[in-house]
Amino acid sequence: MTILTTEALFNIVNGSTLLASGGGGSIKTAYSFVNQIVETKKSITLCSPGSMKHSDFGVVVGAMGSPESFEKIGLQGAEKRAVEVMQDLNKSKRINFTISVETGSNIFVAMLAAAKTLDPALVIDADGAGRSVPTLSCLSYSSKINITPFVVLNAPHGEVLVEGDIVLNLPQISDGDLGEATKKKAQASIVENMVRPILSSEGSFDGVGAISGWIMNGNQAKSALVSNTISMAQSIGEQLNKFKVDDKNIIHDLAVFLNTLNISLYSLSETNSPFILKSKDSVSQGGFDFNKLSFTQTVSGRVREQIVINQNENLLIWDKDKDHPLTICPDSICMLGKLDETIKDDILAGLSSLSGIEKEEADTSLSGWHGLSVEDLVEGQEVYLFSLPAPETLKNENQEVFSALAKQFGYYGSYESLDKLLTKENI
Repeated sequence: MTILTTEALFNIVNGSTLLASGGGGSIKTAYSFVNQIVETKKSITLCSPGSMKHSDFGVVVGAMGSPESFEKIGLQGAEKRAVEVMQDLNKSKRINFTISVETGSNIFVAMLAAAKTLDPALVIDADGAGRSVPTLSCLSYSSKINITPFVVLNAPHGEVLVEGDIVLNLPQISDGDLGEATKKKAQASIVENMVRPILSSEGSFDGVGAISGWIMNGNQAKSALVSNTISMAQSIGEQLNKFKVDDKNIIHDLAVFLNTLNISLYSLSETNSPFILKSKDSVSQGGFDFNKLSFTQTVSGRVREQIVINQNENLLIWDKDKDHPLTICPDSICMLGKLDETIKDDILAGLSSLSGIEKEEADTSLSGWHGLSVEDLVEGQEVYLFSLPAPETLKNENQEVFSALAKQFGYYGSYESLDKLLTKENI
């Protein structure tokens, strides 16, 4: 078990934003939750799935909906209610750890929920994807753990502050049932389709809410989750802070480091040079943010244009000169760069709970190389693009879900691995 310092939380923000495939919430959102965690004066203890016992119980807690709404509204304490309601629904199971839905800002939702409801505040070093994902059925545990009881809670905002929660229940599917995995994943899809319209309701949810579900014991956590995701994000964030801010070989240097973590990096640039964000077209609809990002790069006098298709998270990237995608979900399309000064200053201005030293550490982390989400991008910004392979469980057990997402955006072909589509960075 590891007690996380505030500086460690900053590193996790950096690394998890990089790993989140352009989604999972903005850096500003993540820092607002770090600020709230510090405000509780509780230490977050990170525990490995292997340390959990059969008698331990954890619950998945997170935010669901539009990342844009997540940044604007936050959760307003709904993450605390998410654990409390779930505990009330499962009186025979004492919840003693929380689980992040995915990699990204949702890590800090699980941490804040633990800080407000558990003593000690235990968060498991794992999640459901090792990246951010658009739908519940994409998650590794969607085929292994019963999703219900599932709770959706509003974040009270506006003139009338009214708290509300909706509990969804579906028949429990027993372990060993014929077609167990398919049925459990289908139930996750049913819940998804029920919840999205609720989140879209104006005046009550306005695009975002807190969720809790998938209560599981320690043994189930070991087999159902993608392990070591938070500690990996911390290591990557720490390393990004060590790179020189004027490093012209940042992609190669990052690839060398990732190789020590057994992660292969696939550059999306022929020369490992940055792209320029030419345009960002965005629309919020049905509880999702849909984005089309156009990046350009001039190589030997030739202008290349790459298009990223994003539904809360980056799912596909195309080169306009090629007839196939360069990366296909669930593999991640990652973005790295320097945070816009206006955004950075806005984040720092909101860190009221931090000490002077902690604010300096935050400033240092935000001033160097940083993982970027779609919400963090501004037109004209230099961005390094590269791809990382998804955890095997997403490719083996959830591929049909990601293929269905790709079809929504006109790609009807089969999944192809990064080894076939791109060149692995030489180490």
